[in-house]
This record gives sequence, structure tokens and C-alpha cells, in this order.
Amino acid sequence: MPESASLEEVRERLNRIGKTVADVARELGVSQSIVRGVLSGRFKGAHGDAHKVAVALGLKNGIIVADGMSISDAMKAAAA
Repeated sequence: MPESASLEEVRERLNRIGKTVADVARELGVSQSIVRGVLSGRFKGAHGDAHKVAVALGLKNGIIVADGMSISDAMKAAAA
């Protein structure tokens, strides 16, 4: 499993590719406040949209589960 990046590394990478909080929020379909919370370290990404952002940005290892996917199917995906 790949190692997760630090908050500072992720912020630097976003800056390097010219992406904003708004860009990340739009692409992931979440609010800008969630993205800001994750990037500030206020939200740890344990569940919900914060989890989605943290995984997508490489802050934590995990799986992004599609909206509407059953828990059973998500658990099978996590086990693979």
C-alpha cells in the first residue's frame, strides 16, 4: 500500500499543478469547506466527504466508495 502524503506535501502539489480548493471540491462533488477542513488538518478524513477528499488527495490510504454502493459491496471492494 502506498504511503500517504503530509498536509504540506499535498498543499504544495496542488499549488504546483495550479489547482485550487474550488477545483478539488468541484471535481469531487463536495463543498469547499470540507476540502479546506481536510487541508487544514481540522478534518481527519475518517468518514463521509472528508474521507473522500483525504483519499483522493493522497492524505490517507483508503477506498472511495461510490454514492449508493451497498455496504456489502463496499466491504468486498475493501477486501480486494
